[in-house]
Amino acid sequence: MKLLDANLILRFLLKDDVKQFQKAKSILENSEENLYLSDMIIAEVVWVLISFYKFNREDIIEKIYNLLNLNSIYSNKSLFIRTLYFYRNFNIDFIDAYLAAYCESEKLEAIYSFDKGLDKIKEIKRFKP
Repeated sequence: MKLLDANLILRFLLKDDVKQFQKAKSILENSEENLYLSDMIIAEVVWVLISFYKFNREDIIEKIYNLLNLNSIYSNKSLFIRTLYFYRNFNIDFIDAYLAAYCESEKLEAIYSFDKGLDKIKEIKRFKP
């Protein structure tokens, strides 16, 4: 198994450098590869798409969902599918959606947070610090 870096994922998603896109595509779409996409890299990719490239929520959801469904990719797919659900349906930041999905998947009691946006998700309990 090989670990993926955000720059390879971004070149694949953005197609902004033809040579790098082709190389990334050949790696990511090779079903014989076993590639690990870490939680941190997904978060970094989303952050770059939002902050630098100004992608909207729906475009990010579509790109990450399609990335997670590549046969060569191993990741916390169920966690990120739930993250994308929270991100889409509750109009919260991606990392807050991730925290909610993580809390739920690990059956944690609650999240300590000042962020009232988490209160939108009834499945998650937020403790006010």
